[in-house]
Amino acid sequence: MQNLFPSTELQLTHAKVSVEEMYRALNQVQQNNLAGLLVPPFWVKKIYRDWGADNQANLGTVVGFPLGYQRTEVKQLETELALKDGATDIEVMLNTSAWFSNQNNWVKIEFAKLGKLIHQQEAFFTVAIDASYFDTINLQLAIKDAIDAGVDYIKIYQPFNLVQSLQIKQCIPDSVGLKIFADNAALTEMQQLIDAGIERIVLTEFLLK
Repeated sequence: MQNLFPSTELQLTHAKVSVEEMYRALNQVQQNNLAGLLVPPFWVKKIYRDWGADNQANLGTVVGFPLGYQRTEVKQLETELALKDGATDIEVMLNTSAWFSNQNNWVKIEFAKLGKLIHQQEAFFTVAIDASYFDTINLQLAIKDAIDAGVDYIKIYQPFNLVQSLQIKQCIPDSVGLKIFADNAALTEMQQLIDAGIERIVLTEFLLK
């Protein structure tokens, strides 16, 4: 498992996540040199205080969680506050309601606005897509819009499926990273993801029990 640590991101955004749980995760990030930790916006400032000067991982948070319904102005304020609090990876949720209301152009405009703000602060810009609502064509179009807006990472929210994950990777150029949830994946499957060029495996229960 240790060879996967540099590609592993922990995400703690479930409804009952406690600050104690987040600090256990932070300890794991620090001790194992993991790639990143993603926490709710409410906790970014507190976690950043104890991040550690030598900690090279990304401190991430979510904007518009979980389905991106918020107005762009609200997402912009969320982004500004998260960056001020110390976040170095801002994950923007795609607005599924706008997308399926044939407002795809607005989704792309929103990505561009938020991406510019994030990159001005030299942070990473991640677009998150809940793939359970998308067929193959719409998912590919949403990914293209994110790429056109200058995204650094695409994160796919869906139960782990190795074949689907590898297919999604084929839609993404090497210049853009892909993050895949891998909670139920075997170690050999996680290694296959990395070998295929998928930059981040995302876990929500890594060594936390």
